[in-house]
Amino acid sequence: MTIDEARPAVAALADAVRALAPLVGALQRPVRVPVPAGARTAGHLGPGELLTHIARNLGVALVADPEAGADQTDAFEVVIHRWLEPLLGAAALDVPAELAGDVDKIVADTVAGSFDRYRSPVDVVADDGALLPVYTAGDPSAPAIVLASACGMPAELCEPWLTRLGRDHFVVTWESRGLFRPQEKFDDLAYDAGAQAEDVFAVMDHFGLRTAHLMGFCGGSVVGLAAAGRRPERISSLSLWHGAYELGPDSPKLDHHRNIQALMAMAAESRQAAAAVHSVFLQTMLGSAPLDMAHLVLYPFATPELFYRYCRVNGAITDIDVSPLLDHVPQPTLVVTSDDDNTANPLGSKHVAARLPDAVLQVEPHGNHLSLFKMGGRLDEVATGFLRRHAQR
Repeated sequence: MTIDEARPAVAALADAVRALAPLVGALQRPVRVPVPAGARTAGHLGPGELLTHIARNLGVALVADPEAGADQTDAFEVVIHRWLEPLLGAAALDVPAELAGDVDKIVADTVAGSFDRYRSPVDVVADDGALLPVYTAGDPSAPAIVLASACGMPAELCEPWLTRLGRDHFVVTWESRGLFRPQEKFDDLAYDAGAQAEDVFAVMDHFGLRTAHLMGFCGGSVVGLAAAGRRPERISSLSLWHGAYELGPDSPKLDHHRNIQALMAMAAESRQAAAAVHSVFLQTMLGSAPLDMAHLVLYPFATPELFYRYCRVNGAITDIDVSPLLDHVPQPTLVVTSDDDNTANPLGSKHVAARLPDAVLQVEPHGNHLSLFKMGGRLDEVATGFLRRHAQR
């Protein structure tokens, strides 16, 4: 088989391996990956050899193991296997070994055109020294959008939004403090809602953005409200998408939300407590993570330490009563929810929209905090329509 014949399959495998880098890196151990059984062809790179070659090239600790599979019980190995399995089974994954250099060229080209192209070469440093990995899309001279994504989630989840909104805007997002730079001394960092709101302005200042439209996804909606109230002159308009809001003792919450919040509160008490409930929480998340997102969504649950940090940082924004914030957000605001969101009760978004002085409520027939990241369709229309009216630099 020629390299040109194998190119699409090799590129797809390279991009899939690249996308696993944050999760595998967080696990801090090699991950076994089952490879198709069968006789090896002398002088050829079959699926296992290609996976090993590409993973080594990208510095991702994956181990091709023909014996793995039947005895797999490790949750992360199972998720990674399911992500790679269709690609490892591709018939085109068989190239002569002397073409390994061509494989490296395909890998390099693939990475250059992947989500990595949005990554800024340097982290933004917050006032307390927290390192914020940042990503940008679009022309820096275009109207600016700052995207506060779901706490603890890799920025790659936002790729559809960066790609679409970057056509007409300069889009900036970042990954949560204390969760993506393991060398940081987490206990020395602030993680309250105020600190996370100030991260918005640290990112804006780094890129010289005087004002911006601020989008908040999931828990990022709370960060958005806090930031818009703290420095209203910096936020020209606001959009809040599928927010999970605490609204005092009578907060409208679904059972799933209450259960998750209770487990997180328990884990946030100490590292020992986080280790004790880590496996229970992981099983809960495994049951709700879509296959095509699981390798990203499960990142903050890779280890008990990362889980502890996540619960501290995320709990700081999901547990705060946003009611006092609502009177201090004068900006035009779009609040988006859906009738069938099974995680964040849409009544919370409706309450927030009713309390804000200049808000428009958009209730979609379907959607939740995970489908949100796929964008497309109606969400594209809702977002761009509001931005045409309100987003300014």
